[in-house]
Amino acid sequence: MAQADSESDGQSMLLVIPPPPGSGQQNDIGDFSLQPGTHDLEQGIQFVPIEEDTDSDVTVTDSEEDNEVVITSVTGNATETNGGESDTSEVVVVEEVEDMAVVEVSPHANTSMTDFKSPKKVSASAAGSMASVNPGTSTAEEEDGDSECCPICLEEWTTSGDHRLASLKCGHLFGHSCIDKWLKGQGGKCPQCNAKAKKADIRIIYARALKAVDTSDRDRALKELELEKEARRKAELSAAQMKMQYQNTIAECNRMREEIERQRQQLQSVRTLQPQANHNISSSQGQSSQNNGMFVLEKTIKIWEAGGCRVMAHCDSQGILVVSQPTASPLFPGFGIKKISTFDLKTSQYVAIHNKAIRDVSFKPQSRDSLLLSCSVDKTVKMTSLISNTVVQTYTSPAPFWSCVWSQDPYYFFAGKQNGSVVMFDIRKSTEQLENFNLNGSRSPVVSLQYVPTDSNSSFSLGGLLVGQLDKTFFYEKREGTDFKLHVMPVEGSLTCLTFEPCTRHVLVSLRPTSKHPSVRHQMYELTTTNISQDPSQIDNVCSGNLVQTFHGGNTMKMLARGRLFPHPGRKGKLLACVGDEGTVSAQVWDAGTGLVTQKLPSTGPVLDVCTFMANGQQYLATLTEKLIKVHKWS
Repeated sequence: MAQADSESDGQSMLLVIPPPPGSGQQNDIGDFSLQPGTHDLEQGIQFVPIEEDTDSDVTVTDSEEDNEVVITSVTGNATETNGGESDTSEVVVVEEVEDMAVVEVSPHANTSMTDFKSPKKVSASAAGSMASVNPGTSTAEEEDGDSECCPICLEEWTTSGDHRLASLKCGHLFGHSCIDKWLKGQGGKCPQCNAKAKKADIRIIYARALKAVDTSDRDRALKELELEKEARRKAELSAAQMKMQYQNTIAECNRMREEIERQRQQLQSVRTLQPQANHNISSSQGQSSQNNGMFVLEKTIKIWEAGGCRVMAHCDSQGILVVSQPTASPLFPGFGIKKISTFDLKTSQYVAIHNKAIRDVSFKPQSRDSLLLSCSVDKTVKMTSLISNTVVQTYTSPAPFWSCVWSQDPYYFFAGKQNGSVVMFDIRKSTEQLENFNLNGSRSPVVSLQYVPTDSNSSFSLGGLLVGQLDKTFFYEKREGTDFKLHVMPVEGSLTCLTFEPCTRHVLVSLRPTSKHPSVRHQMYELTTTNISQDPSQIDNVCSGNLVQTFHGGNTMKMLARGRLFPHPGRKGKLLACVGDEGTVSAQVWDAGTGLVTQKLPSTGPVLDVCTFMANGQQYLATLTEKLIKVHKWS
């Protein structure tokens, strides 16, 4: 035992005691007391050093199972005379492993056998020693313990105090005081992943215990489930679209069958009533020759039931008529144009262009690229290709646009604003305006623009821009480059519309009723020019207009209705004027030569715009209201 005493002096030991030889039973360690000379080291007694734990209490726990780990502490007197002095130690049985008893011998002095203590926690080193004695002990608890400590100081983190559990944005966990010190002196990086971090990124985690569950398989399964759901949704959507296309095809086939049947019935009726039809045709031809022809309603085309249609224009190269209307879908509010074929008078496509109401549209003259110029109160002017049905250029302004027109030069166009100014744009420059016209300083909105091309064969050969404001009318004479000269036209009254007829170079203006003129007036002017220069080699023109004819309408005109001045279809060299009349809810047609009304084309509402076009060798006149178009053919 002297050797055992020397090894255990000053530290706790593990004493492993084998059973007595030949007994075949385990040691009874319930009242174990180690006395000097009781056991001999040569009989298999082993001492294993362990760390001291003075704060634990002592208790006794027995187990009847052979291979179960039992932690038991018993106080006994292990007295050994070392140099004449008596030493009393505390004996703690911590485990019984099969036929071996493991005993902890602590050097703390005990005065007697009756001085027992409370249960005692086994230290980490003792647990390691026991694991070495019992190879079957698992190290999973040690690995779990490593995951519960701070990776900086390797101390367990707490749920309160300075070393409480905290994390960074990257998700790694540390003791609060450790990571706070680390970020102050390590350049602001996470100790685990070197991700950038700062003191403000520290987040306190309020949790009594943490347990990480591996959910990678579940997350992968959920992701695959979402992919399957998405694939199924797409398949169902595709099936629904195919079903809708099939139903539309069936409906179209039925409609075609009905149309064929209707045509057959009409053909049969014509064959049956051939004599009566010939008589009616002869009577109609005689009446037409007597009255020089008239416009007859050909077709009524509904554009938009909710209303909102405003202007229209004709494209000769594409053979289409375009009408402005609101977007049909409430999910995508805005305004665009509806295409109408002039060959069969059927609507085809809708093209979205602006966010707010369209005030004017104009096609590029003498061009086959089908560029539509449109302006809107959303403060933009846009060029739209009707071949690709896309907006190709957008110009913005601080003020809303009210009117627009192309120049004779295909690279330039003009746009009139609500504040009274007119701007000139070059389509080769997409971000800035070329010229700003407001030489008179008027702030009245520009309601109408008409470009007058140069014509050397005409008495008025000059070219330029006609500008119609609510209170005034101007002509900007085109000079060299982008230089224009301002001329004031002799028009009095509140103007609503201005239109130009290029063949005879006449201008038609529409004026609202006033106290001096109680009825609506539509005046036709002939443009004139006079050279007032005293030097024959110098040219100083003064442009004006001579009043040729005045057409009187009703007593009210609330809308900014647009009229049209166009050649007479049946009498060469003569003109017809057509403007909507709110009083009679119709479009009135006047003979420009006599000033008399030749026709009143009834309408379902105020006529807002008038357009003429040629199709299939016939002259057509279209009148537009807020909801529909009525197309009249000259016969």
